[in-house]
Amino acid sequence: MRLPPKKTEQILLRILGPEGLPLINELNGKENVSEFDLATRTKKDIKIIRKLLYILYNNNLVSFNRKKDKEKGWYIYYWTIQPENVFFNYVRMKRDEVERLKLELESEKQELFFVCPGKCVRLNFDNAMDFEFHCPECGKLLLQDNSEERIAQLEKQLVSAQEEVEKFREKKKVLKKKAKERKKEVLKRKKATKKIVKKSKKIKSVKKKTNKQAKKTKKR
Repeated sequence: MRLPPKKTEQILLRILGPEGLPLINELNGKENVSEFDLATRTKKDIKIIRKLLYILYNNNLVSFNRKKDKEKGWYIYYWTIQPENVFFNYVRMKRDEVERLKLELESEKQELFFVCPGKCVRLNFDNAMDFEFHCPECGKLLLQDNSEERIAQLEKQLVSAQEEVEKFREKKKVLKKKAKERKKEVLKRKKATKKIVKKSKKIKSVKKKTNKQAKKTKKR
């Protein structure tokens, strides 16, 4: 399964960081791109490009082919993003996001939070008490935060993430169903082929017997 370019970029950026964006832009949606071409297009040193590519490779997000340069005698590596692996990485990320949002939401509902008037920090009750309810950054008295807006925002994010995970599950079910149907179709074809082969062998066997009997009759 293939993700839209923006979501693919999102996954790869999580692993490479902002430094990898030019490389991602050059790789995204293309196949078998030479590492030297990537270095030229991104205006980065070939060593940096190789380092970034190997990070992606170690995360199973890209693959490579290598070809020997006939003139220079060394190998050149050609790189391609692996869409299915990027997709499964994205699904895993969304599942982790769902769990994180659930924990945050639970914390927001159960704990008291305090904020600095200057928006330096936001602390839960225990941490605020450690600083005697004064901001550790600017020293101002902390105010109790109204968590309702934060809770509403987290609930909205959680619903969105859960819906996306559910879509992935449905897609997976559809793909599994299609795979089963293909498997059944292949088995049907194999059975049909076996029947044809068996029938053909029987016909050949009958023909051989008929020919033998005909030869015997001629000799008589």
